[in-house]
Amino acid sequence: MKNRAPSHGRRLLRPAAATLGLVLAAGSLTFVAGSAAAVDLPASYVGPATTWRYSDTNTDPAAGAANRLVWTGAAYDDSAWKSGTGAFGAKNGQPTGLGAAFPVTTLLSQYVPGTTTGVPTFHFRSTFDVAADELAEIGALTGTITYDDAVQVFVNGTKVAGFADARVEAAPEAQRNLTYAGVSAGDPATSTFTVPASALTAGTNTIAVALHQDRATSSDIYLDVKELAPVSANAPARISDVVLHVGADETQRNVAWYTDRDMAQVAQIAKASDLVDGRFPAAAATVEATGGTATSGEQHRRATFSGLQENTEYAYRVGAEGSWSPTYRFRTQAFDGDFEFLFVGDPQIGASGNAASDSAGWADTLKVATAAYPDAELLFSAGDQVEHANSEPQYDAFLAPEQLRSLPLVATNGNHDVGSKAYEQHFPVPNLDPAAGAAGSATASGGNYWFRHKDVLFVNINSNSRDHASHEAFLRKVVAEQGGSARWKVLAFHHSIYSVAAHTADRDILERRAALPSVISELGFDTVLMGHDHSYTRSYLIKDGELADPTEVAGQAQVTADDGEVLYVTANSASGSKYYGVRAPDASFASVINQENVRNYSAVTVTDDALTITTRRSQAKDGARPVDSVVDEVTLTRAAAAPGEGEQLLQVTVPDDAGEPGEFVWNIDGTNGLVDLGTAEDRGDHRAATGAIHPVRVTDTRAAGPVWSVSAQVSDFTRDGASFAGKHLGWTPRLVEAGGGAVAGDRVRSGFDGGDGLSASSTLGHAPATHERGSALLGADLELKIPVDVPDGTYRATLTLTALS
Repeated sequence: MKNRAPSHGRRLLRPAAATLGLVLAAGSLTFVAGSAAAVDLPASYVGPATTWRYSDTNTDPAAGAANRLVWTGAAYDDSAWKSGTGAFGAKNGQPTGLGAAFPVTTLLSQYVPGTTTGVPTFHFRSTFDVAADELAEIGALTGTITYDDAVQVFVNGTKVAGFADARVEAAPEAQRNLTYAGVSAGDPATSTFTVPASALTAGTNTIAVALHQDRATSSDIYLDVKELAPVSANAPARISDVVLHVGADETQRNVAWYTDRDMAQVAQIAKASDLVDGRFPAAAATVEATGGTATSGEQHRRATFSGLQENTEYAYRVGAEGSWSPTYRFRTQAFDGDFEFLFVGDPQIGASGNAASDSAGWADTLKVATAAYPDAELLFSAGDQVEHANSEPQYDAFLAPEQLRSLPLVATNGNHDVGSKAYEQHFPVPNLDPAAGAAGSATASGGNYWFRHKDVLFVNINSNSRDHASHEAFLRKVVAEQGGSARWKVLAFHHSIYSVAAHTADRDILERRAALPSVISELGFDTVLMGHDHSYTRSYLIKDGELADPTEVAGQAQVTADDGEVLYVTANSASGSKYYGVRAPDASFASVINQENVRNYSAVTVTDDALTITTRRSQAKDGARPVDSVVDEVTLTRAAAAPGEGEQLLQVTVPDDAGEPGEFVWNIDGTNGLVDLGTAEDRGDHRAATGAIHPVRVTDTRAAGPVWSVSAQVSDFTRDGASFAGKHLGWTPRLVEAGGGAVAGDRVRSGFDGGDGLSASSTLGHAPATHERGSALLGADLELKIPVDVPDGTYRATLTLTALS
């Protein structure tokens, strides 16, 4: 069956190539410009009118053949198969019941003849023609497919896509053409895939699809190959799914993205202040990207930005010349001291059956959370980012909010994420150990990882793996190597072991609850962040799996932990896609339980002395519980260590300066306001004079150490009707006496050599946020270059100093 979808809608045209024709006229050569004919590509090679041959008879189409994929090639004889147009499907044996969004054109025989057992695999074949001049223009084909429950797609005998097909790949080769695969996931899923031009031939091409039911009792089956659209080789590469991820420490960020083209790409970064009219400077850092072919058939890429400076705004983009993404920005903050991060549970886009609604709820939670905590430094997800592990439309929706490009994500591998490599391809986690908490199959995602942020050690394990020995070995190794210098230790995994909703008594949860708490206590973790149960629970302090203090009062606003005592927190849904009702309201480990069926997020404030976890509603429950009202707040502190044998504890209280807030003062040393630069000396093309300003004393005794700066700007130099521009004055700031965290400003050259000199406001000195208290003396050496055409005389200008804080 040869097919071509009607050529309508968007067309991708090859640019006309200029040609030159020679005409001999009157003994001379005349060049005549001509134009090569453009190639008109169809909107799609496959569509609703495409006729497919299909087999729904529970028969292996490669029976007796050495190659089980023989049925996907051009030479296979499918003349005995049925034929029809999509969409194909059945619901309990009928063509109706899948919903208005999933109409069935051709009814499939859902059951093995004479039984109510579902056919494990259905097979489809069709062909499409690609002319030689079209093939020369095509860079790739982009396919869109809707399916239930799992599919594999082949072009000319080569697999180009597989969705929810882990069980197919894990089955013995001889059984893969007739095997159950996928997961029972409600409505059919839609995914996109890419067919590289190298998989195509000029002339007739064969497309084949294997459609799998997930089990013998599956209630429905569905397939609709909606599109197979050509993308011009001359078109820019499409960049999508850009996500900023946490790096190994605060000086790094990882970035990942998808592209429709298998080509070398990079990530480029510069200080935002260095961009000119949005253009990256020549000195921008360029990082070569790594990656490969994604599960969807697209290309995944990733790169690491290293050597970042604190308190700096950066701009970055990804792609290649002619195929850049938009420019995105993020800001680093101080590399030590207090900080905040956001913690969210189970966005699980698509879990409600309405991905658009889930996406809107997710975006609104991030909007509310980042408005309330604009200085948050991380976005920590408890896992289950999507409903279907291989659904790229759901990943598109999860990654749609702009916060995912500016606030570094900390992803956790949930049970709805683990079944595809898409999780690994989207989220480039740092310090990954793929052998610890390893993936369960070649098509699954796995591994444990860790990172440092300021003086907090964060460890994230893949709780889908119940290889507890590998988890324990990983935790011991990381804590031994990194824990000694960490003020706090935070552990995260998806499957909550101390929650009270639908999963509280699941067999696998009880297994984890028995295996993990003792090692968590032994290694000194302070808190554990979890998801999975779509209901908020805060535990009492737990030590070795038991209540640390049976007399602890429920819902205490402050808890103080002794050695080995751990606070466990389970997040509710951040998107509103799914909630679970409370099943264990009297659970002995639960200090606070909340399920109001409204979206939540938590903000975690980290100081040297405490972790404060504030959980808020990102959706109003009622008038008394509006948006951003508090669900629960707890501050975790540590008990003072008891003295050992032969030791004494010393304690001293430093007063808060008797309630005085401190002050910021500055003045110019000396009483003479005149700085005499003397007589300018002839330097050929200019006259030069030098000198130094009277030093400026700055003293800041404020406890918070807020930012301050002193700047200056000069007027024009004048005398009796003559003048020359103040821009000819430059300076080199310096610290005459260091102190109080003061930093000298940058050199400003005389405008005689180009630029504005000191006619533009320029920094003499400054101190960053949280600087120590103290005093500094700021000075500057002056450099004046006077044009030779300036009339003789004594000129004066005013240097105006301004202090800001």
